[in-house]
Amino acid sequence: MNLYICHTAYQVLIDLLRASRTAGGPHDMLLSDTVPEAGALAERLRASGAVNPILVRESAWPGIAAGFLGRQRNRRGFEKRCGWHLQPDRYAEIFIHNDWSILGRYLQDCRAAYTLCEDTFASTIGPDQSLVETQRSQPDFAEKQRSGRGYLYWGDSRYCQKVESEDPARCTLFGAEKLVGDSKAQLLQSLTESEKSMVRSVFITQPLPQNAAGATLLLPRSFVQDGLLTQPQQDAMFQAVAKKYTVGPLFIKTHPRDDTDYAALFPDAVILQRTMPSEVLNFCLPFTFRRAVTVQSFVLRGFTAAEEKIHLTLDEAKSLL
Repeated sequence: MNLYICHTAYQVLIDLLRASRTAGGPHDMLLSDTVPEAGALAERLRASGAVNPILVRESAWPGIAAGFLGRQRNRRGFEKRCGWHLQPDRYAEIFIHNDWSILGRYLQDCRAAYTLCEDTFASTIGPDQSLVETQRSQPDFAEKQRSGRGYLYWGDSRYCQKVESEDPARCTLFGAEKLVGDSKAQLLQSLTESEKSMVRSVFITQPLPQNAAGATLLLPRSFVQDGLLTQPQQDAMFQAVAKKYTVGPLFIKTHPRDDTDYAALFPDAVILQRTMPSEVLNFCLPFTFRRAVTVQSFVLRGFTAAEEKIHLTLDEAKSLL
């Protein structure tokens, strides 16, 4: 059995799929309290049969105990406050995406070997690796790495045995002996119909319409929180955008920070979970969209599940009022 440690909905999606394809399941999946709506999500994950979700109150242990027996004090403090303790012998492999987290420090306190997964898509080959470079420039870096005393993150800890990369040939952070190729793009593009159905059962909480042919996807964001519009102005603007561009059934998927009540604004629309990873829309629905529309956002940049993509500026959207 493996252990998968998740801090975001995207990580839950990826590890759910990987766990379902790995023998020896159901595998344990640790859900940090940073995962949106973790309790409800855990119930749906358990029903999938692929993983055994475990909720951990990670934020209950925010500190670091230094000095004499600091490692042991940190480990015990975490276990007492967060309500979970690691049993390394239970797991063939341990996977974590954010080893700079409290849970990542706890793994190092336990001297547990782990594999670091990319926390976002292709993050190991991104142009900005300044956090790793700054860490490696510190005068005590080599001694920390040699002794294992003191925390190191982003794959540099001696307890990190492997680092996954979307494309190891393009990753210059680690030597070939530590890198493991694991393409999330290939994973998502290879999903079977049963795997797509499993993902929908976890991340989509309401029934989809039986006939969604020619549907429109509206992807709003909160201009109210950015101080650019009042709530009534924003509501009227998105109603005008929907009126002009909607063809077929209307689906709405907003940003997790947007707390607008879109069900009240669009009572006939299908309102998708705001915390759902966008990859569910891109790869896991039983249909594609005729049109996808957004306002002053890059959310459609990598979106492939629509025949037509419409990017409006804020001024263009306001002009429809």
